[in-house]
This record gives sequence, structure tokens and C-alpha cells, in this order.
Amino acid sequence: MFYRIPGREALDVRKSATGEVGHLFTGEGIEAVWVLKKGEKIDSEWFTQKSVDLIIVLQGKLKVEFKDKVFESRIMEPNDLLVLPPNTSCRAYRWPRSTKKPTIFLAIYPTNTKA
Repeated sequence: MFYRIPGREALDVRKSATGEVGHLFTGEGIEAVWVLKKGEKIDSEWFTQKSVDLIIVLQGKLKVEFKDKVFESRIMEPNDLLVLPPNTSCRAYRWPRSTKKPTIFLAIYPTNTKA
């Protein structure tokens, strides 16, 4: 399969108050999705996964905050990769908040241990 992620191509797309998620692939023990952040509210809940999660920013900037203050907040830019360790609570949103430009990132993670 071939997808143009900036064109929001995917097998299916889910919209929520915290962004859009495009499902790209599930198989061979992994899942890949793109996430679009534009005009969304900041999620009040912390996201925590049981497995490692790879996050790659494709467009815009993404601010990642961590519940555990051992980790510093980061502002990710295109081509930055975050290797999110298992059981790490975080939330991510478009940065700066005032920008009209959407942020798109790719998330890849194992399917057999996802929370």
C-alpha cells in the first residue's frame, strides 16, 4: 500500500476532540498510524502505553510533555524521532498553540502489548 500522509490518506480515519488518526498498517506484530493535530484541545489525560512507541514528526512542531518530571518536555520538529519507553505517561500537541499550520506525526508500535 502507498499513502500520501499530508493528504490524509489512510485505510480509515478517526476524528476526536484531540486530533485525527489515520490507520495505515496492522500486521507482522506492528501498527502504524498518522496523527494530525490542528485546532484540537490539549488532552487532559496522560497517554501511557505498555510497549515502546516510535514517534516521527512529519510536518509542523509537536510539544511532548511527560507526567514524570524526570523527562524534560520536548518540542519536536520535522524528521525528529522520539523513542518513547514503555509505561511512560505523556501528552502531545501542536506547537505553538497559536499556529494555524497543522502538525502531523507518525506513530509505530507493537500490536501485541499496546494499552
